[in-house]
Amino acid sequence: MIITLIAFLFILAFSITIHEFGHFIMAKLFGIPVEKFSIGFGPPLFRTKLGETDFRIAYFPFGGYVKMAGEEEGEIIKSEKTKLGLSDAPLIHRIGSSVKMADEEKKIIKKEKSEKPGPEFGFYDAPLIHRILVVFSGPLFNIASAFFVFILIYGIFGIYINPYMKIEVTKDSYTQKLGLQSNDSIIAVNGTPVHYWEQFWKIVDNDPDHIVELTIKRDNKILKKELSINDDSLGFRALVPAILGDLKLDGPAYKAGMKKHDRVLMIDDKKINSWYQMVEIVRASKKKPLKFIWLHNGDKNDAIITPVAFYDPISKDTIGQIGVIMPLTRRHPGLLETFGIAWERSINIIWLTLKTLYQLFIGRISRKALGGPIAIARLSGESARWGFENLLGLLAIISINLGLINLFPIPALDGGHIVVAIIEGIRRKRFSKKTRLVIQQIGYTIIILLILFVTFNDITR
Repeated sequence: MIITLIAFLFILAFSITIHEFGHFIMAKLFGIPVEKFSIGFGPPLFRTKLGETDFRIAYFPFGGYVKMAGEEEGEIIKSEKTKLGLSDAPLIHRIGSSVKMADEEKKIIKKEKSEKPGPEFGFYDAPLIHRILVVFSGPLFNIASAFFVFILIYGIFGIYINPYMKIEVTKDSYTQKLGLQSNDSIIAVNGTPVHYWEQFWKIVDNDPDHIVELTIKRDNKILKKELSINDDSLGFRALVPAILGDLKLDGPAYKAGMKKHDRVLMIDDKKINSWYQMVEIVRASKKKPLKFIWLHNGDKNDAIITPVAFYDPISKDTIGQIGVIMPLTRRHPGLLETFGIAWERSINIIWLTLKTLYQLFIGRISRKALGGPIAIARLSGESARWGFENLLGLLAIISINLGLINLFPIPALDGGHIVVAIIEGIRRKRFSKKTRLVIQQIGYTIIILLILFVTFNDITR
């Protein structure tokens, strides 16, 4: 519980701070005074004044905001009458849920407003393009920060590679009919030597027809086979030994005394010959006690291990897990390659996020797959138990997701503010305070309904 809370707060604090810093730094760049920079909502837990900006950390950490000169605080105070319970920032740069404003916070705002009049030049006095860039910079900083987090991960920890080039051939598959056999070793693709599977897939992906010549080692013989690679009917996979890689802290395997590099010999009197055989048994045995026999430093050990239930969004089913990963090895790329891998990883996650959101919109993916604060907290704890590297990876993914979601054209989100600013630019006239308040309230209502929906999903899941 403590690990989950610390990990969740770490991800929230980083994502919110980076997001709001994007708005802050762009506003300062364009000479727009920033009156408040708040991490969290509600009464301030900590505050300090630097220049004209009141920096604060508030009690409720589920979001943040910057308050620029010229933004009317009175609009949001009045919105309390609607019982939407939203923060005091007129230009809300939200990346979390909404929290009801305490009476103490309202008093602070009114006091500040009466004691310190706003400067003459404010946010709405800035050119349209400057206002749009100030709003856009929050999501941009979220997405850009993920790229730098990936650089940090790959630069310090390296990348995982699968060096097991022996293959396990599916019975009656296309590959078996071509003459490939289990325990064959792939040593080259199109004449290029390969030492791990990432090299294999890179060559295959770069071949426009996905027709490749495999050089196979079988016993002491070297064979060549031409193969049409189709992801849906590959017909073979890596023959990975049932050796444990990293273990999840407090996971079932960890609690049973298993260690990294241990080899699983048997499960319930069934001999285990490969990693995937072990995984298939565990996945099908959620909450069912299994007797494991494994080898540790040449000594046999045994224990009853019960796989925990885990919801798999890919299979849309609950499966068993014992908290271990495949015995991969690490490779440390050079600086330029690290940048390239981080860039590719960032682009892939952006594309995957947009694709997933589109599939949710058209109903191809169930809306039950959406997760909210509870899901993020659970994932934060899970990632932290796998190690700091995994927590950083989740941080990067969530930062990208938050950046993209904030660009949705929903009032009260950054995307909504950009749309409103563009419309006002076309009209050459600002909306009235009443109209802006109605637009904000519509946006807040949509956000609250979405938060309630994803929270309900989290609880029922």
